[in-house]
Amino acid sequence: MQKEVIKKLSDLYIVQRGKYLSQSKRGTWRHVTAGHPNQYTKKKDIRLSDWHLENHLNGNFTIGTFAGDFGSIFMSFDVDFHDNQMAKWITYKIAYTLNSFGIDHHISFSGSKGYHIDIFFEDKITVKHARKFFDYVIEKSDVKQHTQGQVEFRVSEKQGIKLPLGIHQVTKNFCGFCRVVEGLRVMNKEQSEKYLLKITQIPSTQVLNVIEIAESELDEIDTKQFIEAQDAISPFVPLANHEQSEDYSISRAQKLLTEGLQVQGSRHNSTFLICMYLKYCGYERDDCKNELYDWMDAQNPDSYTTKLSDCYKDIDLIVRDVYEKDYNLSGVNKDLTVNLNELKWIIDKCPQKNQKLITYALLKHSKRHASMQGVFYMPFSMIASATGVDEKTARNQVNKLINLGVIEAVARNRKPVSGKGLQRHKPNLYRLNIDVIVDDSNVLTINESHDFKSCMLFFFDNKELRKLLPRKQYESLVG
Repeated sequence: MQKEVIKKLSDLYIVQRGKYLSQSKRGTWRHVTAGHPNQYTKKKDIRLSDWHLENHLNGNFTIGTFAGDFGSIFMSFDVDFHDNQMAKWITYKIAYTLNSFGIDHHISFSGSKGYHIDIFFEDKITVKHARKFFDYVIEKSDVKQHTQGQVEFRVSEKQGIKLPLGIHQVTKNFCGFCRVVEGLRVMNKEQSEKYLLKITQIPSTQVLNVIEIAESELDEIDTKQFIEAQDAISPFVPLANHEQSEDYSISRAQKLLTEGLQVQGSRHNSTFLICMYLKYCGYERDDCKNELYDWMDAQNPDSYTTKLSDCYKDIDLIVRDVYEKDYNLSGVNKDLTVNLNELKWIIDKCPQKNQKLITYALLKHSKRHASMQGVFYMPFSMIASATGVDEKTARNQVNKLINLGVIEAVARNRKPVSGKGLQRHKPNLYRLNIDVIVDDSNVLTINESHDFKSCMLFFFDNKELRKLLPRKQYESLVG
């Protein structure tokens, strides 16, 4: 297998064999140029060979590589921080941006203070174009302030980078590959080699096309790849066979809200997804942050390894980025429609005025936020805001609607199994028990400004509404 690994390393990273880097066991790096005398042995250095790469893999010394004079077959983001949490956070942000552009990338541990994020090309890319893409990604990731020595562009004809799968000669740490979804856990030698052999290269045109796209078209982060990676949370969990969609993103967020963290290493990405989902549901920034604090309090301490105080700091950074950079779940601007039979169902099934208002609010909310199974999350505070009733009334009426069979409580009043927030109930999940024939000939396309009154007046005139509604309800709802 080592021969296959050596060949793969060479195919992905080696642009020129006459110029490379070598790190000795003392930790010193030496620029090597084939044919030039070695300052220690006084003999002429030889070209980079499979023998060098074999010794690199065996930890005898460490090899680094440069770009060629005219271009490179890979590029790298070199993230280097003394604070490991900051190194992880910056790596996460760059990885999210690359995901949003649909660019395959691969992360490895540097062995000391950071990570390398590598992109491999089927053909050569000019250093000039690679640098332009690097700058663009840094700008979109909002980490430009860290590019003075902490996040650097690699590779060029003058600046090299260490190959993965070797040993850092000072720390003695293994420089294995990592996945964001595993909290950047460093894979062992066997796992890293298997990972390396599965890496595929991309056409350089994918990167060049991104550079030419207008910034206005890149505001939304596409979470499809992010969610796909979430299912590969550990090498022991099989990848689910599912359609990547907005509905799936919502389902995962709802599952995380109700069931919490299941696997160590998933905390950061789970928080990020929930944050986007809460924003998607209409939460203001501070409310979203408080909800995430409460959710984090409720988690089983065995499901994460980071200090809780650092988890709060991570939440602060995530909320800031999601709201300031306007990250969204994909597909949030889809049209919403209410048809005549749905409105008739509300009027028929809900005897009281507030029940009609609440069911209509739930119907609108479910149109945008329900999963493929029709399940959605809507807290009482949001129901109150959407209907004008107070939270106590909303709670009482929802209970009545459940008893009437209008709403199904999929998950309610459940406390976390363990964690700090033992007295905090998990969020309620609902499903509307609506079963009507869709009348495509009589449909209203709605937005947030369409309240229950405007919807009724679209389908019925005042004379019809007087017959459908009790007198007091007509006077209150229609006027």
